[in-house]
Amino acid sequence: MSHDRFLAAAQRVLDGDDSAQAANELKGVVLDTYPGDERVDDLVETLDRYAPEEGGPDTVAEEVRTVIRETIARVM
Repeated sequence: MSHDRFLAAAQRVLDGDDSAQAANELKGVVLDTYPGDERVDDLVETLDRYAPEEGGPDTVAEEVRTVIRETIARVM
């Protein structure tokens, strides 16, 4: 299993790209790389709820980054 695609997509968001496009690309990579893997369920659920175009608080983006970090720790 290659973690490289996941890490690259995750790093984009961790580096501050809070766009819906970055979140959707990360979700796609996660689903492709870890199909059926319960270790990524929290991240997928968090990304499902993430909607920066709705003008949500910045804390939502920080929550996404926190869940990304937790997921990286679980899968590595």
